[in-house]
Amino acid sequence: MLRVSQAHARVLELVVHLDDRQKDAPSALPGWSRGHVLQHLADNARAFERQALAAVQGEVVDMYDGGQAGRDRSIERGAARPLAELYEELELAQRALEDVWSRLTAADWRRAVRFRRATVLDTAPARWREAEIHAVDLQVGYRPRDWSMDFALHALDFLLGRTPAGMRLVLRATDEEFTQVLGRGRAVEVSGAVRDLAAWMAGRGVDAGLSTTDPRLPELGPWPPDPAD
Repeated sequence: MLRVSQAHARVLELVVHLDDRQKDAPSALPGWSRGHVLQHLADNARAFERQALAAVQGEVVDMYDGGQAGRDRSIERGAARPLAELYEELELAQRALEDVWSRLTAADWRRAVRFRRATVLDTAPARWREAEIHAVDLQVGYRPRDWSMDFALHALDFLLGRTPAGMRLVLRATDEEFTQVLGRGRAVEVSGAVRDLAAWMAGRGVDAGLSTTDPRLPELGPWPPDPAD
């Protein structure tokens, strides 16, 4: 879980020098300030800790205490708190998650969780995605170009479900030997750097631009849903 730990440390480094005014500034997510993003990251870490602890007891519980409504209330309340409080909560939540993970046995990692009707092991790459993508959303200098190649390729694999219906989408990298063909139907090619392709598939801004054989970039489908919802 080294990659998650590194992503956790990076998020803290990115925001440690912000002040409360900067915390309240808009993030890249519509309607969310940086404070909203930080509270969500803390809550998400607690949620994955909750999934693991329940799984060890042979229980399958909701991702968030109070469900989606509880998640949304916590984010709204927490976003208004001083940055120092948000930072401390995020630091503690991330540390608690890593501590729980460090104590899991091989059998524990294979236990079922409600999140995506998957296993505890599947929550680790999910947390990696949360930390890496929301680090970009904070708009404090971390960009998709800073993602590792491993993460960009992982994100592309996870997001293949966003391929528009009725389209054969060809993703072709201009900086690596990488081509991915998704879906069936009318052929459309989108080309660019691997990290920019991943950013576009994740609904984030790209750094160097993309080219397409269509007049404009295709409209992607929704984020892959949680089948447990």
